[in-house]
Amino acid sequence: MHPIFDADALLLLALVPASKRRPATLEEIVIALASVRPELPGAARLRDAFARLSAHGLLLAQDGGYTLSTGAQALLAKVSKKGDAGERVFSLKQALTDFDSPADQPKIELSAAEVGEAVKVWQASLPPPTKSEKFTARTGIKKGPAAARSGSFKPPRKRDFE
Repeated sequence: MHPIFDADALLLLALVPASKRRPATLEEIVIALASVRPELPGAARLRDAFARLSAHGLLLAQDGGYTLSTGAQALLAKVSKKGDAGERVFSLKQALTDFDSPADQPKIELSAAEVGEAVKVWQASLPPPTKSEKFTARTGIKKGPAAARSGSFKPPRKRDFE
């Protein structure tokens, strides 16, 4: 399977818990993606990943949702369940390079509106930002004890006040 992108591996990793009991809706998949890596891939990359993985027989559309095929489940069984998301994505991308896809499968084509709506549902489920998060987003400056420990915030020197 070529080319292989991070969004492909992230989507497969997110579908494991999302479609464990039944086919997952697009909103459930986006929430699972955010749990794997908080920085979601863009809507266009997510739509392309759905199309690529379904064309190679790794994703199936069933009962109004999406699930992993048996080939994808066998592929994911080879990937370690331990380690951070970066390591798991890397090992899954290596496994995808050796994957031989079956004959052409039907592509799952998602619209930009569908993906945008699923991302909006995920964003609505997030807790509101704290005061310090709002300040950091507005100014780009981190303040407080946690910032001082991380080394990103340094107090001004005496000569700066003269």
